[in-house]
Amino acid sequence: MNLAEIYEKFALCKSWEERYRLLIQLSRQLPKLSETELQNVPEIHGCESRLWFVFEKSPRKVLAYSDARLMQGILMIVQTALLEKSDAELAEFNLQQLFDDLKITPHLTSTRLNGLQQIQGLIK
Repeated sequence: MNLAEIYEKFALCKSWEERYRLLIQLSRQLPKLSETELQNVPEIHGCESRLWFVFEKSPRKVLAYSDARLMQGILMIVQTALLEKSDAELAEFNLQQLFDDLKITPHLTSTRLNGLQQIQGLIK
């Protein structure tokens, strides 16, 4: 699934419950990291759930995982966006805006938003 398809699916959602179900569906597409991979991927602290994330611009690489299904769905969206964006687009990319556009942000706790802010700092 690409980012345009994700936008299309979220545009069809009429409520937070539908968006939540879609995030859970997307969580199933996020590759599970092995124990060895998790040991080599930095953990993001300050998020409500455990969250591991690494991003490399060249060659483009995103490894992301969480122990919470909701965050796995969010990370699937982040991973999709980061893998599709050009370097120029990444320079302007704003995770907060992405999740505002998908109408997810108002339903996230401050600690989950904190995790996203930390990821934003890692991709710049």
